[in-house]
Amino acid sequence: MKPGSPHTKTKAQLEADVLVLTREVEALRRRLDSGPDDSRRLMTETLHSLQVHQEELRTQNEELRQAHDSIAKISDRYRTLFEYSPVGYFIIDENFTVVDANIAAMSLLGRTKSRISSKPFLLFVDKGERHLLDDHFRAVRTGVRATTEVSLISDHRPPLPVILESVHLGNEDGGGWRCLTTATDISDRKHAEIALRESETRFRAIFEQSPLAMRIVDSNSKPRMSNRAWVKLWGDSPVGSGLSELLPDGLAGQSLEIPAVHVDSENGGGERWLHGYVYPIHGDETSVPEVVLVHEDITERKRMEMALAERSELLRRQYENLRALSEIAALPTPYVGMRLTDALGLARRHLGLFMGMISRVEGTRFTVEHHSAAMEEGATPDGTIFDLPNTYCALAIDHDDVIAISHMAQSPFADHPCYRTHGLETYIGVPIRVRGKVYGTVSFSSPRPIDRNFDDGDREFVRLLGRWVSAVLEEESVRRDLAQSNAELEQFAYVASHDLRQPLRQVSSYVSLLARRYADKLDADAREFIAFAHDGAVRMDRLIVDLLEFSRIGRGDKPMEPVALTDIMAEALAVLRHAITEANGRVDLQSSLPTLKGNASDLVRLFQNLIGNALKYRLPERNPIVSISAESGPMSHVITIRDNGIGIEGIYHGTIFGVFKRLHTPDKFEGTGIGLAICKKVIDQHNGRIWVESVPGKGSAFHVELPSGL
Repeated sequence: MKPGSPHTKTKAQLEADVLVLTREVEALRRRLDSGPDDSRRLMTETLHSLQVHQEELRTQNEELRQAHDSIAKISDRYRTLFEYSPVGYFIIDENFTVVDANIAAMSLLGRTKSRISSKPFLLFVDKGERHLLDDHFRAVRTGVRATTEVSLISDHRPPLPVILESVHLGNEDGGGWRCLTTATDISDRKHAEIALRESETRFRAIFEQSPLAMRIVDSNSKPRMSNRAWVKLWGDSPVGSGLSELLPDGLAGQSLEIPAVHVDSENGGGERWLHGYVYPIHGDETSVPEVVLVHEDITERKRMEMALAERSELLRRQYENLRALSEIAALPTPYVGMRLTDALGLARRHLGLFMGMISRVEGTRFTVEHHSAAMEEGATPDGTIFDLPNTYCALAIDHDDVIAISHMAQSPFADHPCYRTHGLETYIGVPIRVRGKVYGTVSFSSPRPIDRNFDDGDREFVRLLGRWVSAVLEEESVRRDLAQSNAELEQFAYVASHDLRQPLRQVSSYVSLLARRYADKLDADAREFIAFAHDGAVRMDRLIVDLLEFSRIGRGDKPMEPVALTDIMAEALAVLRHAITEANGRVDLQSSLPTLKGNASDLVRLFQNLIGNALKYRLPERNPIVSISAESGPMSHVITIRDNGIGIEGIYHGTIFGVFKRLHTPDKFEGTGIGLAICKKVIDQHNGRIWVESVPGKGSAFHVELPSGL
C-alpha cells in the first residue's frame, strides 16, 4: 500500500498491532502447552500476521524517510529563494520583532543579520513615518495584504524609500503569529518622480511664462490647457478662430507650420499678424490624443517688415529718380532745345506718362516751348498757345510747388476747364524760375489715370527736374548774354588796339624825326628823354600787338581738325630760328609726336611762346637747351617743354598765366607779360590744361595736356 491510501496505517497503529500480535503469540504458547495441534495452527497464523505487519512497518519507515528527504530539499530550496531573492524579505513576529532577514534586506539596511534579528522593526524605519506601521500591521493581523511606502534607515546612506508589502504566515506550527514583509527599493522611481515633478514644474513655468500663445487641445479640438499669452490674445475662444480654419481635418502625426496670417483678434486687440505651429503629442504607435497649438504674434515684426518694404520701395524709387536725373544731367546734346526735349523724354518714360512739356508763361499766355510724347498723334506741338487759367499749370504756379494728381476725376479739380476740355486724368508739374522770376512750368500728363498714387519720391523727382531745367535755361541765358558781352569786348579790344597803334606810330615817328634833326642841338638829357619816349612808344605798340593777338584767340571760324604735332613744332621752330641762333641754343625734339584735334594756328602760337620763353629766360653762363617730349594716355596727350634756364619761384606758379603778370623788369628781360596768358587761353579753347614745374637756377618744365580724341 502506498502512503496516504485509505488502508495505510500509521507507525503508531502498526506498533499497536504488533503489541497485540505479541500478546496473541504468548497466549498461543500457553495453549500450545495445553493443546499442541490447535496451538500450532494458531501460532502459524499469528506469526504470518506478524510478518505481514513487520513488512508494512518497514515499508512505512522507508516512505517516511523519502518524505523527510523531499521535505528537506524543498526546505533548502525555499531557504535559498528567501536568502538570495533580489527583494528584501523580513519575517516579523507578533511583537513586530524581526525574526529573520535575507541578504537583500541586510543590504537595504546596511547591517548584518545579527544586528537585525531580534530587533523591533520600527527601529529601521524613519521616525517621521513609524506611525504608518501601526495601520500596516493591524491590517495584516486581520488577514489583509498590506502595502505601505516608508523610508528605511541605513547606517551608511540617506533614508531609502521602499514599498513594504506584508502577508500573514499563520501559526499552524505552534510558533505563534508571524508575517512575511517584503521591502522593494523605489529610490529610482522616486528620483524619476522627482525629475518628473521638476520637469512638470519647468514645463508649467515655460508654458505659462512663454510670450508665445500656446494651447493644448485633444483630438476633438477641446481645450485642455491654455497659457496666459493665449488668453491675452484670444480670450476664451475655443481654439482661436484666426487660425482654426487652417488646421487639418484629422490630427496627423507630423508637425505643421502655418505661415503668417492676417486676422482680427477677438479680444479687442485689433488686427494682427500671426504665425502658427501645430505639434502632435503622440500616444501609442498610431494615435495622437493631443496637439499643441502655438500662435506667435508677429504684428510688430510684420508692421516693421511692411514699413521696411515701403521704405525700400521708396528708396528704390528715389534711386530710380536719381538714376533718371543723372541720365538727364549727362545728356551730351550740345543744342539746348534738343537737350531739354531728350530730358522730357527720359522723365516721361520714368514716370510712365504720355506727354511731357516745358512751357513759357507771359501774363495769361501759355506757350509750349518743348515737348515729348509717347506718340506724336495727340501730342501738343511746340509753339502751341493756351490761355493760362485753362491749364493745370496755373495750379502749379499758384501753389508755387509741385502739383501731383494721379486721378483727376476723383480729385477736387474734377470740374477744371482743362479736364472738361482735354480729359487729362493724370498731371504732375512744377514751376521753373530763371534769374529769380517765374519762367513757366515743366509738367507731365496722361489721358488715363495711373495705377498708383504719386509719392514723395515722384514729387521730389519733378521738383529736382524743374530746378535742373531752370539751371539749363538760366545757363543758356547767361551764356547768350556772356557770348554777346565777350563779342562786344573783343570787338572793342580789337578796335581800340587797332586805333591806338596809329597815334603811337605817329608819336614814334615824330620822336625819331626830332632825334635825327635836332640831336646835335640838344644836350645829353634831352637826347635821353627822347630815347625814353621812343622806347615807351615801341613798348606800347608791342603791347597793343600782343593784346590784338590775345583777342584774336578763338575768334576764328576755322573748326577743330586733326593736326600733327610734328608739323606744329616744325612751324613754330621755323619762326624761332633766328632767336635760337642768336641765343646759341639747342632744341631737342622727340622723333615721334602724336596727332590730335585742334586749331593749327593757335597751337603754333602756343608752342612758339613756350619755346621762345625757354630761350629768353636763360642764364648768362650756359647756353639754353630746350627738350620737347610727349606722352600719350588713354584720354589725353601730355607735351612737355623743358629748359635749363633761370627757373621760377614756387609762389608764382599759379599766377604767371594771368595777363600782364611779369616777374622781371623790362631792363632785364623784354616782354609784355601776355605770352603765357595767350598760352592759357589757347589751352582753354582746346579743353586742356597747362601747369609748370620749376627749380630756381636749374630750369623749368611746362606741361601741356590736350584731349586725345580725334
